[in-house]
Amino acid sequence: MVVKVYDGDTLTLATGDRVRLRWVNTPELKPEQAYGIDAREAASALVMGQEVTLIYGSVMRDGYGRLLAGVRVDGKDLSQHLLELGLAHLFIIPPAEGDDAPLLAAQSRARTARRGIWSTDNYQGVLHITSFHANAAGDDRENVNGEYARLCNISSRLLDIDGFRVTELSGRSWILPPMLIPPGHTVKVHSGQGAHQTDSAKQLEVYLGSDHPIWNNDRDRITIYDRYGKVVDSWLYAPKSRQ
Repeated sequence: MVVKVYDGDTLTLATGDRVRLRWVNTPELKPEQAYGIDAREAASALVMGQEVTLIYGSVMRDGYGRLLAGVRVDGKDLSQHLLELGLAHLFIIPPAEGDDAPLLAAQSRARTARRGIWSTDNYQGVLHITSFHANAAGDDRENVNGEYARLCNISSRLLDIDGFRVTELSGRSWILPPMLIPPGHTVKVHSGQGAHQTDSAKQLEVYLGSDHPIWNNDRDRITIYDRYGKVVDSWLYAPKSRQ
C-alpha cells in the first residue's frame, strides 16, 4: 500500500520502501519547478492509500536504495497517466526494457496539446536538462568528472547531438560530438577527460575534455544550444536554483 507520495515520481510503501517510478521524470519540488506540485497531486490522487502492483526491470534498486518500478493500480499505469497529463517526460536509463511505444505516444499527445510542462520554456527544445551537478563530490580538482549535467532527449525521434554546444556563465563553450540519443534516453556530459560512450544499450556519456573543473561551485549556468545557435535549455546553479 502507498502511504506517502513525495513527488510525481517518488512514493513510499507501507513496508517503508521508497519507490522511484520507472520510465518517467517529473518536475522537482526542491527547488520547486513548474508543475512539480501538480505532478505530485496527480500521482497522489491515483495511488495514495491504494494497493499497487510494482513492475520491475532487471535492476531492482537505484543508487539511493529506492525500488525501481513501474506502478499500476486498477489496471492503470502511473507513468503513462502522468505523461498523458503533461506532468512528466519519458526518462529511460539503460538497460531499456519493455515496450515504450505507448509511453512515447502519450508524451507526444501531451506535447502537441501543450499540456503541463510542455507549455513552459524549458520543454520547447529537443533536449531537457534533468540534473546539473556543478559541485562535484570532494575536491573538484581531484574529481573533475564528478561535475556533470544529464540531458534527456524529449523529442519523439532519434536525435544526433553533433554540433550542439554547451556554455557556462562566463561564455566559454564546448561543442558536443556526434552521438545518437533515442527518445527518452539521456546523455551525461562530464567536465573531464574520458572516452565517449556511444552505445545506447548503456548510459550514454560525453567528456568535455577539461583537466580542471569547469563549473563555479557558488553560481554558474549551463546553457545548451542546438547546431543552429538556438537555446535548447538552461539551468542556473546558485547553488540549487532552477530558472
